[in-house]
Amino acid sequence: MRAFKNALKSPVGLTLIAGVALGAVGTAVFLNTQPRAFADPNASPLLAPDEVAVLAQLDAAGTKLVERIAPSVVQINNRMSGGSGVVFREDGYILTNQHVVAGANEVTVRFSDGREVKGSVIADPASDLAIVKVAEKNLTAAKFADSESVRVGQLAIAIGSPFGLEQTVTWGHVSGLGRNTQVPDRSLASGIRPYFDAIQTDAAINPGNSGGPLVNYKGEVIGINTVIASATGTNSGVGFAIAGNTAKTVADQLVKFGKVERAFLGVAPQNLTGYQRQELGLKSGAYVAEVTPDSPAAKAGLKSGDVVIEIAGTPIRGEADLRNMMLVHRPGSTISIKAIRDGKTVTVSAKLAPLPDDHWSRARAATAPRGGGVNPFGDIPDPFGEFFGDPTQPPTNEPPQAVGPARLGVQVRALAEDEVNLSPTKSGVYVESVEPGSPAERAGVKPGMVITQLGDTKITSPESLREAVGKYKRGQTAQLTFGQVTRAGTAVTSVTVRF
Repeated sequence: MRAFKNALKSPVGLTLIAGVALGAVGTAVFLNTQPRAFADPNASPLLAPDEVAVLAQLDAAGTKLVERIAPSVVQINNRMSGGSGVVFREDGYILTNQHVVAGANEVTVRFSDGREVKGSVIADPASDLAIVKVAEKNLTAAKFADSESVRVGQLAIAIGSPFGLEQTVTWGHVSGLGRNTQVPDRSLASGIRPYFDAIQTDAAINPGNSGGPLVNYKGEVIGINTVIASATGTNSGVGFAIAGNTAKTVADQLVKFGKVERAFLGVAPQNLTGYQRQELGLKSGAYVAEVTPDSPAAKAGLKSGDVVIEIAGTPIRGEADLRNMMLVHRPGSTISIKAIRDGKTVTVSAKLAPLPDDHWSRARAATAPRGGGVNPFGDIPDPFGEFFGDPTQPPTNEPPQAVGPARLGVQVRALAEDEVNLSPTKSGVYVESVEPGSPAERAGVKPGMVITQLGDTKITSPESLREAVGKYKRGQTAQLTFGQVTRAGTAVTSVTVRF
């Protein structure tokens, strides 16, 4: 009030007050001279009644669809990460991604009605798929569609727990089919995780959606949401789902046998392109882009350029069908293969072999984007780790799963002349870099150290270290000896490393 009285005594204050008053009067006069903007009851509606009815039906159908599929979608919580899953069988089998449950033998499963139960993990790292078994009966199992019948442009709905927000629904379309790609994954011996024949969608997928279903307009599962192409680690409109047929085949093997035993034929299959279908006069089949020398396929007489149309009496419609047949048939079994070559049908017989140890390393080239493109993930170190940390790594206080050959996780080189004195044995290898989260890092190895011995093997070169590591399997331990420079001089340390 005192400030207001002072303003009245001030010429500037009187001017401002007068200006405000005049502005208020002017505004009132302007508003009173303008026509009133009332709704016209006789104006035509934006949409005709039948058009509104169509939208109302779509709206109701979408809600009903989500309500029906929701009981089949679960949230999975792992100490290291989290994600989603879909009920595969009503007797307690839930399908998810392996990277969602990585490093865990037991996880917590939360159903749409709020129930939380513990579940045991049965994983297949090679396919990035896993089964979680819970002690529950009469669950609402999702229905799987034939993913080979999926077409670009169809509706696609993703349901899951992005950023921990359970039962989140996003709508989009099938943006592409037959996508082959790869992402870095330190939990695999090859260092990369390949994905074959994936379904691309623009339905929003974010960290936490992994393992959840991608469904069609009928509520049928067409894929398992798995990975995104993004420069930020969050949705950018390019997501990938493992095709439903592949997911179902792997899940069946995990439920039945507790593992997936892959057979090896020795071909690099591809889906037929439009011009190939027209040129060859074929509607479907798996094009053989390459035949591995001395493989079962080579011995059977298959050649590059053949189009496989049938295996053991089962029609082969594309790449996924051929790959899935290597899950259905066991190593050592003999299968008949029907293919088209130069317009003629040829039939050969092949005895399937076990999958070679270096198969996934060679898959790096097979999953590179076609047409000379670049990996859409660029240098992103981990597309799953932005929110939940690094689910591809097991907890540091638990041993990794004993699957595949061991990896140490260091980049080394031969010793230079001035570095020989760092080694008590005057030999060894110089550590240039240590991979984050690797067995070497957990053991305390740092750049600048000199590795001199692993187990009972003296290390004299990078090749000798590689051979020494190759003697071990994941989950095993060994004594690692290295030298380092300290204030007191050169110190020698021996530690236990768990691969």
